[in-house]
Amino acid sequence: MVLGAYALLSMKKLTSDSYAYHGINIVGSAFLAFYAYQKGAGANVLVNVVWLLIGGAAIFAAGVGALLVASAPALLLDAALDHASAGRFRLVLAEGTLWNGQGRLASADSSASLSPITRLRWAFEPSALAGARLRWQLTIDGGAPATLEIDPGGVALQRLAVQLPPATAFAAVPHAIARAGWRGVLELNVPALACGWGGRCAGTLQAEWRAGGVDILPGQALGDHRIVAAIAAPVTTLEISALRGRALAVNGKVELSGGQRPRVDLDVGGDPRLLGRLEGMLAELRPTRDGERMRIRF
Repeated sequence: MVLGAYALLSMKKLTSDSYAYHGINIVGSAFLAFYAYQKGAGANVLVNVVWLLIGGAAIFAAGVGALLVASAPALLLDAALDHASAGRFRLVLAEGTLWNGQGRLASADSSASLSPITRLRWAFEPSALAGARLRWQLTIDGGAPATLEIDPGGVALQRLAVQLPPATAFAAVPHAIARAGWRGVLELNVPALACGWGGRCAGTLQAEWRAGGVDILPGQALGDHRIVAAIAAPVTTLEISALRGRALAVNGKVELSGGQRPRVDLDVGGDPRLLGRLEGMLAELRPTRDGERMRIRF
């Protein structure tokens, strides 16, 4: 049995950290130790007992490791989300484990104050292990479940739908306009998005900003807009279209390419007084004005 285990290892039919390899060695060493004891060969008894203990220790360590992973607390997800979102999102009131649990998704402002956004539940699907994948079902506020998959190639997200505070979503924009005090409701839908471990992503996102407004324009309704993002690394294309509202209507395209200056072609229409204020706020983008229309292109 000991020689057979070594032969299977050499032929790459077993791995040195597999339960089967250590199990065969343990049984074979036990028989050899018993035989050596019967023959009075003390040195051989000692060698085979040590070999048996090595195999037993390896299986014990693997079992303890598996137990720790299986019982890993849900609080670890909070640390992972905090790191992945650069501190913008947290998981609070987390219960359960990494595999099955629940909590509340919260946004964090510049002072680290947390504002709950939505309820989140996750449930592991063991059947995905057959395809060498880890898969969870994510349920947000009791809605239709989304799917999160992790495999050797990266991470994939499907059918995600969530409402986010606009101020939190726009906080990642590297411009002072991101701190304008965005209001309204931002509905984010992710039909399919996949990211490799190297950071290259591909997929589609759709966001609808409804009942929009900003604090720097008090009492001014900015209507509803839709943004569709087509991601094909290293290029992300944003298609912006106005859905409803007379005060402001933004239509056009923005193309983002890693490390390069964005390409922007936007047509902005609406209330001339509002456009006048926006023209001053966006002066560094050099907009051109023609009555009730403003063009931003570079």
